[in-house]
Amino acid sequence: MEQYVVSARKYRPRKFEEVVGQEGVTNTLKNAIRSGHLAHALLFCGPRGVGKTTCARILAQMINSTQEVDNFDPKSEKALDESFNVYELDAASNNSVEDIRSLVDQVRVPPQGAKYKVYIIDEVHMLSNQAFNAFLKTLEEPPGYAIFILATTEKHKIIPTILSRCQIYDFNRITIDDTVKHLEGICQTENITADPNALHIIAQKADGALRDALSLFDRLVDYSTRHLTYDSVLVNLNILDYDYYFRITDQLLTQDLTGLMLSFDEIIRKGFEGDMFIGGLADHFRNLMVARDPETIKVLEVSGILKDRYHQQGILIPMGFLLNALNLAAQCEVSFKTSRNKRLHVELAIMKMCYLPTAMQLAVNGEATKKNSSTEQVAPQPAAQKPVSQPQTDTSPNLVARPVAPTPSVVPTAQNTTDIPKPAATQTPVKSMPTTGGMGMVGGITGFSLSSAKQNKPEATKKEEEDENIPLDVIDETKLAAAWAAFKAKLGSDNKLSMQSLLERSAYRLQDGKVKLVLGNTVERDLFEGERMAFRDFIMAHMTVQRLVVEVEVDRSLAEANAPRKAFSSKEKLALMAEKNPAILKLKDNLDLKFDL
Repeated sequence: MEQYVVSARKYRPRKFEEVVGQEGVTNTLKNAIRSGHLAHALLFCGPRGVGKTTCARILAQMINSTQEVDNFDPKSEKALDESFNVYELDAASNNSVEDIRSLVDQVRVPPQGAKYKVYIIDEVHMLSNQAFNAFLKTLEEPPGYAIFILATTEKHKIIPTILSRCQIYDFNRITIDDTVKHLEGICQTENITADPNALHIIAQKADGALRDALSLFDRLVDYSTRHLTYDSVLVNLNILDYDYYFRITDQLLTQDLTGLMLSFDEIIRKGFEGDMFIGGLADHFRNLMVARDPETIKVLEVSGILKDRYHQQGILIPMGFLLNALNLAAQCEVSFKTSRNKRLHVELAIMKMCYLPTAMQLAVNGEATKKNSSTEQVAPQPAAQKPVSQPQTDTSPNLVARPVAPTPSVVPTAQNTTDIPKPAATQTPVKSMPTTGGMGMVGGITGFSLSSAKQNKPEATKKEEEDENIPLDVIDETKLAAAWAAFKAKLGSDNKLSMQSLLERSAYRLQDGKVKLVLGNTVERDLFEGERMAFRDFIMAHMTVQRLVVEVEVDRSLAEANAPRKAFSSKEKLALMAEKNPAILKLKDNLDLKFDL
């Protein structure tokens, strides 16, 4: 029986033109040979199976060849394994100091019948530190006839002193398109029929390593008896079909939970793990997002038929759905290993994806309802100002174009409708303001300002003046305490945490039928002015009273009481301990102890 040779060896490149996907490196090496500027130490680094050792062997033959670089024919050269001027060392198994010293001894021997002697050291990162150090001097100043070619898949493991002495060439991963073209050429040579989609699957599974792609290709050709089909590749490589992901995406969009659960059960019954499924689904969503735009669809590394299919489904799916589904898939994949019931964990994730359209629609409706409610709350104010007899030219455009929406606590209710200022009264402060203060005028009308809380004070004063004819009600301290707590809770629900914290530090008391709020400093008092009328209206509504007067005063002692306690010094600690147990001072004197006070 004729000896079988695997494709990785049978179709190994013998000249630079046959190297796949490394045009940048091969063109640079050819130009260096052509111009005579080849370095004495070269480092080829990159992933496995991309052509590092192959390029090193081709280079070793070319630099000693008498042929022109562009017309180099490896068939007319002496076989590499028969050459006495090329020495290969596998550093994975020969990584000791003695191995490097033996190599250094051979460097002293000049080449036989050639111009250069080439030393190829593969997997050079496996050398020990002692071996690297023994190699340093020779690598830096070798004889003129010696050229070192080092190859590695892990450049970061090589010590910097070696890297600095080498000319570094970075090899790239082989793209899927280049791998597919190479496999198609082999199929034509070997008379093998292959589905283009099957070759794309092999190239994707190889992950940029051409040697791995050729190994998979040989195995699948033997399995499919030289008729390589898409289905046979899926079965042999245990890969989930694209059709499952397209079908599941359609079920997610139509919220077909029953069909979705049955599809996932079918995937599990075929032997696929949940993490593999959820990872593939995330990749599918990513491909759909990329395929939406014709400019980015070229990024997809799939066949032309699949690109069209991705584009057709991608334009039907909202971008918001894809982003949320990707987020759910990523969270599920991260926490998959720590989950006890892994199947249920994945099922919960796809259930959430199934109801994403409903959740997104509810969020949109909620935002619209919130926007409409805020519009209705602002609407009564322009209606109250409409009867004002004032020339049209005196009205600032800022009053209409940029209204400041009041907080819900200031919206007129059935209980405080009488507190709404009359139109004539609201226009008085506007006329006295300069025309340059657009935001100030908005604050003067609505009772709120983003720049200063003090602008609310005139409006609050007018409302209190209008209520002077209403007698003060008797305040129940129990109801007041309940209303106080309810207002603080309302501030928290409205996300006004700073104002809530301010009231937590404050105190109140009843005096002459009025509520006196005690704050720690003037800054807190000025900040509270922006919420004083809202506070008053809330307390009145909560206690069902007709009139309430809220006054604010400053008490410095309150701020000092709320200030954080300072840590005791060593001297203060000793004094406190001695106050509780005087024997401590006697012990200190008897032992002649000296503390760092």
